[in-house]
Amino acid sequence: MRAMVTGGAGFIGSYLAEGLVNRKYEVTILDNLFRGSYENIAHFINGKNCFYELDLAEEKNVSQIAEILLNEQPEYIYHFAAINGTQYFYEIPAKVLEVNINATYFLMQALRAAKHMSPDFKTKIIYASSSEVYGEPFSIPSKETDTTYVTTGHIRDSYAAAKLCGEFYVKLMSEEIGIEWIILRLFNVYGKRMVGTKYGQVIPEFIQRLKQGEYPLSIYGNGEHKRSFCYVTDIVNDTMDLAVSNVKNEIFNIGNNSEISILELGRLIMQKMDMVPQFQFLPERDGDHKRRCPDTSKLHAVIGNRTYMTLDEGIELMLQ
Repeated sequence: MRAMVTGGAGFIGSYLAEGLVNRKYEVTILDNLFRGSYENIAHFINGKNCFYELDLAEEKNVSQIAEILLNEQPEYIYHFAAINGTQYFYEIPAKVLEVNINATYFLMQALRAAKHMSPDFKTKIIYASSSEVYGEPFSIPSKETDTTYVTTGHIRDSYAAAKLCGEFYVKLMSEEIGIEWIILRLFNVYGKRMVGTKYGQVIPEFIQRLKQGEYPLSIYGNGEHKRSFCYVTDIVNDTMDLAVSNVKNEIFNIGNNSEISILELGRLIMQKMDMVPQFQFLPERDGDHKRRCPDTSKLHAVIGNRTYMTLDEGIELMLQ
């Protein structure tokens, strides 16, 4: 069996590619290395598993992507390529919007071209969307049927807008050309290999800032914002199991439904680092949603109930 992972040298993508290799897939990775690193995947790139340094967001690469698709014939395409990292949403929102929309649009254009050249070409695309599409959620935990929306007054929503556009492109263009699709709305993934700067996510950023001597620890807002964190290997296992199920043309929340406030998270990390918790509160960032927690009952109805790594265990792993 063969699978393709876009963004496969990045944080989640590299774990996903590695997981597929461990399940005896031959893997094709596409990544422009903007946030990814070849070091994440070098240990399994060989004659069977290949890497293309390629930018999906550039129209000139559509024909090459189509050619790769036809040559490699992946049974599954995991589309995880995107600019992520909350600080980017505030610093370069136009680029976040442009790159993330184009990466999905041009990939779907390549799929359309491949299908046109070879009508028998068959695959299943699994698209990594985001919990950001729920905005400030109308219900907690959020269901896949809940309202999705963006607010044009919040530049942070450039990321959510791109992910929602991507959902439409994947759904509509897949159905147009006759391939199966699954959309994943990921909730706050963390783990090793994750960027630990302000361009990453909160857990590795807190750890790195504390290791570099920041004390007290700075937090945006009053620390009462709540998130639900899921360790990357749990996300990857759920994703791979869902992909090979009989389910098709559906949207699923992926994540852990255990909530914690950012203040409690900071306190937990500092205690594990043998520090007395002390904080400095910064002005809240515009559009930073108060809560984020998934209803995963639809997912577990398909793949069965799971026991996830606890946040306590996951932070211990990262501190090692």
